[in-house]
Amino acid sequence: MPIHSDDSINIKLENFYTVQVQPGIVKLIVSIWNEFNIERIYLTRSQEQIIQLQMNRSKLSLTRPTLLLIFFLTLLAAPSAALAGAWCLQQGSLYSKLSYSQYFTVDTYDKHGDKHRNPDGSNFHDQNVTWYAEYGLLDHLTTFVSLPYKQLRSHYRLREDDEVKHTTSSYNGPGDLELGLKLCLFEKPVVLSAQVLTKVAWLYDGHEKVPPGNNQNDYEIKVLVGRSLWPFPGYCGAELGYRWRTNDPSDEYRYLLEVGVNFTKKLSGRVKLDGIKSVQNARLPATPAPRTDAYVDYETGRVVKTTYDPAHSTAGFANPSLGIEYDLAKLELTLGYQVTRRWSIEGTYTGYPYGENIAAGDQYSLALVYFFTR
Repeated sequence: MPIHSDDSINIKLENFYTVQVQPGIVKLIVSIWNEFNIERIYLTRSQEQIIQLQMNRSKLSLTRPTLLLIFFLTLLAAPSAALAGAWCLQQGSLYSKLSYSQYFTVDTYDKHGDKHRNPDGSNFHDQNVTWYAEYGLLDHLTTFVSLPYKQLRSHYRLREDDEVKHTTSSYNGPGDLELGLKLCLFEKPVVLSAQVLTKVAWLYDGHEKVPPGNNQNDYEIKVLVGRSLWPFPGYCGAELGYRWRTNDPSDEYRYLLEVGVNFTKKLSGRVKLDGIKSVQNARLPATPAPRTDAYVDYETGRVVKTTYDPAHSTAGFANPSLGIEYDLAKLELTLGYQVTRRWSIEGTYTGYPYGENIAAGDQYSLALVYFFTR
């Protein structure tokens, strides 16, 4: 929405407090603001001080150096960084994301990290709609929630004595609910935050033929670091945490690396490596000896031979994307487009470049994002 020289505006700083720019100062940026229809500017304190210094020196005149400086600061400031891992939302702000995802797998990583076809030629398909939201309780305290609704279909073969039966099972319903809090500790020289999360299995009974989760609760603590790459229009972040898993599954080390960039005023992208490393303290059940199996791949006409070691793989049951004791790395590639001032869309491809004792696969997602700030 265009502004006028008699309006006051708010400049959003990196740590989410607001500086109000009075009408006289607005004259310096009104022409650029209206031309590019910019809704908000995210700046570090040092950038804001530079602007204030130039404003004072210019004595409210629209000099070319001042206009160029404000133009590049506005264009290079990265709104996506404000919603990255380590940053907290301003009090009263809301970030809401509704995503649709499809995950499909016919492969399993063994205990050595080698990829094989799923035991007995099984395949697994997960379609889900997930709602994720963050809300700024205070300027330095953000709460978040994640709730998926899943449609799962698992096709596998059951071996009973010398007979092999083809079985297809499905599940439609909610998955694990995640709730958390994020506290921003400081913003200089990097943004540093601490986060706690709990994952609870309250919304399903645990006796499903295709389980949407491990039917147990998790508790996680994590440290998050973020930094703006200004004057480059992007940001980077890292996370490191520990997840306690109740009942049988092993505890986990959690790590994440992320880089984001604004290609244009509306088009952005990010790359994220999200990893899990098992602590190797699961309570594994007794399992039979390994077996070798062969079946005909009807798509190629070839005979496929697989070796299944139940003692070291938890991906052989109805939901191979779940695990008791496993390592996994997920690589996310995302493109985002800002449709309006508050709405944007995202498309994401997620690959599984490395794992042990867990299913491999590919995931595609589309998301609708809404962002509101006071």
